[in-house]
Amino acid sequence: MQKQQFLLSNIYHFDNNLQFDDNYTYKSLLGKFEPSHQSTYLFNNDVLKRALPKEKEILDIPRVTDYNDDNVSSDISAQLALFVINNNKIKIPSKVEHVIRKYVSRPLLKDIHKDVEVAIELCLLFCSQLNSTYFNIKNGSQPDGWKSLRAEYLRDFLSLSPMTYKKVIRALEEPLKRGAILECDYKPIKGQKNHFYRLTEPYVGKGIESCDLKTREAISLLNKHYYRVLSEAKKNPICDNLIRFYQDITLPSIDEIKKEAERLIALGYVTKKGKKLRKLNGHARTYYKNHKELSFVDDAIEIFEYLTDNGLLIPTVGGEASGGRVVDSFTLMPSWIRNLVLVNGNIHVESDYSCLHPNIAITLYNGSTSNLTHDDLGSELTIDVKTVKKEHLSFFNKEVWQMKQSPLYPYYQQNEPRMLQNVITEKYETQYKHKITSRRLFVKEVEVMTAVIQELNKEGIYVGYVYDALFFYPKHATRVKKVMDTVIQQYGIKTVAKLSNEEKQNLDIEALTQAKVDLKAIKKTQGPAEEKISVLEVDTNNLNFSDRIKSILREKINSGEELDFVDATIVFGKNDTMKDKVY
Repeated sequence: MQKQQFLLSNIYHFDNNLQFDDNYTYKSLLGKFEPSHQSTYLFNNDVLKRALPKEKEILDIPRVTDYNDDNVSSDISAQLALFVINNNKIKIPSKVEHVIRKYVSRPLLKDIHKDVEVAIELCLLFCSQLNSTYFNIKNGSQPDGWKSLRAEYLRDFLSLSPMTYKKVIRALEEPLKRGAILECDYKPIKGQKNHFYRLTEPYVGKGIESCDLKTREAISLLNKHYYRVLSEAKKNPICDNLIRFYQDITLPSIDEIKKEAERLIALGYVTKKGKKLRKLNGHARTYYKNHKELSFVDDAIEIFEYLTDNGLLIPTVGGEASGGRVVDSFTLMPSWIRNLVLVNGNIHVESDYSCLHPNIAITLYNGSTSNLTHDDLGSELTIDVKTVKKEHLSFFNKEVWQMKQSPLYPYYQQNEPRMLQNVITEKYETQYKHKITSRRLFVKEVEVMTAVIQELNKEGIYVGYVYDALFFYPKHATRVKKVMDTVIQQYGIKTVAKLSNEEKQNLDIEALTQAKVDLKAIKKTQGPAEEKISVLEVDTNNLNFSDRIKSILREKINSGEELDFVDATIVFGKNDTMKDKVY
């Protein structure tokens, strides 16, 4: 496969000054290709993909949205492909089209629209909004399959008439031989939650399939929706920045993703949620007794394809519950796959704030600690830093009784009693109850990141966005960190930005930081005769989970000290070892 990189600006014309009004056309949004340029690459919405497309169905309207790493739901009802390759193709839950066509009563369909085919496709458009529940069930974030859909959104989405969406819901709720297709909780709480919908048992979690819309009415509604969402995106500083940034992106091929998965599995890679990466190898999830503690490569690839096959998502602003956080293909993409994304043909650098939400909480709730880090809590509480990081993802979003059960609670009770009491009091006194804290933290996070991105954009620097982190072309690293540090100080939040390349000096260091070996626990043994080398055997029962080793090694590297790495066998158990290098 040819590996030469092309500057997209020389090939693909994208109008960043595009103005939206009643006269825009779909063609005006697509840009133009110069016929004189030939390439073996696939262009996916200003994205250069490092592989030719396979002969398979193209995924259309990606909308894996709710319940990301921070366990806080979003009321974003759908995500849309940016400059879709096929503007009449959608993805729908498996089996629903057959049932709608064969079993839903004609009177109910004709009440939606006099043309039954139009009515069926409007029902399919509604069902496409529930695609994300398939992934939420698989990853365990929403095992019951419920999804919030705002009435205002549905009215706009199915806008043939103001009552069209209600007639569609009525048809999908019709009792059939195997039960209705759709159910609703009918428990809206003004200012807090919308109606929640889910597929019933015969259809929930059964997969996603492709569907071609054929009626003029359904295709028109779908494309009007694209225009509307893109127009809204251009009004938001973070979204507008992302639309410009996408021109510089090169996505990994599936083969590259699979190779990276093999490498990470060999290293014993664990996700931010504490799940070990594993391949299904053709088995069902339940084949693995600890499947809830595993993150499967097969699922990650399925999500990646869903988010990219028909173009990147139009970046979309979340509702009040998410503090206006922006969601796009990269916020929803498994982080280990996102790490493979190239910017201007280079491995990107990422910068994020250290322990951001706890430090925002200290500022908002009158705390006293300066520059709190996960290491501080881990050291004082004598618990694994990974546990601290994982617990911080949800600590401030918990109910009070849940906070008190958290391993982090004693630290805040001892070191930040005033802040902790202010947090608890607010949870009891406001209409949003325990969720108020995360709402406020998200709002402040978005304010900070918006200010950072606006400052960088003034200098012609456009960046990828993953909530409190940015990723970008390597040469901008120093400037991005400086702007992030300056802005966070202006908000009175006492933390700093850190660059990913500061922790990844070389592959040996990266592997070592993931293994976190206790040097004192290492015993020297003679390797197999045929290898004719001396290796170390490391028993993982003696692993040291402190980050102290990482800081020591960084100091040595920064001081120019030469490090000696040797072969080692990491022993996880009987007949379960891996070869690596350790310092």
